[in-house]
Amino acid sequence: MEWWRWVAAGAETLLITVFVLLRFDSLREQGRGTGRAALLHGLVWALLVPAGFLAVLLSPAWLVLVLIAVPALAIAVLALAS
Repeated sequence: MEWWRWVAAGAETLLITVFVLLRFDSLREQGRGTGRAALLHGLVWALLVPAGFLAVLLSPAWLVLVLIAVPALAIAVLALAS
């Protein structure tokens, strides 16, 4: 594996982690039941972290750019919405 794939996978992991934390915070602020319900919903979203890491490692180069752009845009939208 090329070195840039590992760097891209690390960046993807960081972006998805930030996205999941922002999503958890927005769920908690919306008052979806208790904090426990938001935590369980956040854990479901946390399954995206290893899936994104593996997807970036095993994808072609053009798809890696798309996979990194999607959570970056989602983070920008969540940040602008709050």
